[in-house]
Amino acid sequence: MAATAQNLRDLHLLHQRAKAIRDRLISGPKVLAVKQSTLGSRQTALDASRKALQDAKVGLKKLEHSLQSHQSRIDDLKVKLNLVKKNEEYKAIQNQIANDKAAIEKLEGEILEEMVKLDEQTVTLAAEEDEVKRLATQVESFKQEQEASAVDQKTLLSELEASIIGAEEIIPEDLRDRYRRTVKQRGSDAMAFIENGACSGCFVSVTAQMMNELINAHSLSFCKTCGRILYLAEEDVQNRKRSGR
Repeated sequence: MAATAQNLRDLHLLHQRAKAIRDRLISGPKVLAVKQSTLGSRQTALDASRKALQDAKVGLKKLEHSLQSHQSRIDDLKVKLNLVKKNEEYKAIQNQIANDKAAIEKLEGEILEEMVKLDEQTVTLAAEEDEVKRLATQVESFKQEQEASAVDQKTLLSELEASIIGAEEIIPEDLRDRYRRTVKQRGSDAMAFIENGACSGCFVSVTAQMMNELINAHSLSFCKTCGRILYLAEEDVQNRKRSGR
């Protein structure tokens, strides 16, 4: 089988399709890893928010306990106030009651502020929990899709690789080593079509002799500049055929 422009185009297309599948097989796990990392960060932030809310509840309990302590002390002092006989002691108890009432007033303000903050934290936490749950669902769905897709993609890649081996029969025996080295080095970019008399890979013009070789398709032609395997674009082949009539 001769290495015609059409055969080389078909071979190049097979290499490009195989590369696209390999890229997807590589990119899928990478995208999944990014999504999982994002989910992990959000989960860490959620855990921190939960702890902050729990700490706020503990802090509120302490304030309420302190308020109750001051109130209990006031009740005790009022009892003592009815029992004292000395004026100085009476005034001292009154001062203590006044101090405790001032402390209670301050604590009530702090408790009110903390309750408002607690409500805000609760609302924020609920939103964060919903967001993490949504992300977790998305990540799991993406993971399952990737796993299912990977099976199909690997099957298709195996079929393409078999087709490439078959299509490589057009490569002349004496040039197969060079062909394989070029493919190993450049992958799917190992081949390039001629566009406006130049290699579409490096954009350097080809010689008239090389154009004749490509038209006659007696052997493989390699770009003198970049080393890619060259072939005529389909429209050039059609133009040459029309010109030859």
